[in-house]
Amino acid sequence: MSVASSHGIAAANLVSTATMAGLLRCLVQKGVLQAADIREIYEIALLILEQQQGAVPDAEATFKAARSAIERNLA
Repeated sequence: MSVASSHGIAAANLVSTATMAGLLRCLVQKGVLQAADIREIYEIALLILEQQQGAVPDAEATFKAARSAIERNLA
């Protein structure tokens, strides 16, 4: 994978993550979601990562980093 390609992928992931975080924050501020709902969303995200990791064993480090990022939101 080229450096430009990996930067593009990283940028897309950052945009996605920032957009999701902004959406969740907005929904809490508007009273659509409660803090418990946000926690549940992150717990489901962890479950999905665990399910997907088995299908891509070569990407263990990537999944570990993703789990760590999500777990920080649960702390």
